[in-house]
Amino acid sequence: MVKKLVCVSLLVILAACNGVASNTSVYGSMPESSYPLRGFSKVSVHPDKVLKMRTNCDLSMSIEIVQAKNYAETILELKNRALIIGGNAVSLSQLRETTSATYLEGKIYLCKTKPYHLHPHPVGV
Repeated sequence: MVKKLVCVSLLVILAACNGVASNTSVYGSMPESSYPLRGFSKVSVHPDKVLKMRTNCDLSMSIEIVQAKNYAETILELKNRALIIGGNAVSLSQLRETTSATYLEGKIYLCKTKPYHLHPHPVGV
């Protein structure tokens, strides 16, 4: 009986110490636009099919980005994130743009040698 009372007492004490914070507000301000990091020009954008087929490109991360910025700034954010984790090539899997937000699914690759990026893009690649 004493063991049960001690166990219940400990359980009540431990449960009382596990309070949930009621203040979940975060204060601060987000910059209005994105800024490229140093080395930004070293990260290139390629078709996903090309990067998947290359044996010297390794997929580092798949990432989803949703933000209230335009397409160009969202791509800039993807390339900045690639720089932070050590990638040097990115591709887009999916992109949706509305008047208030941009949603993209991107993949970050680390390539020993990058494929050439042709302009205009060839048909079928």
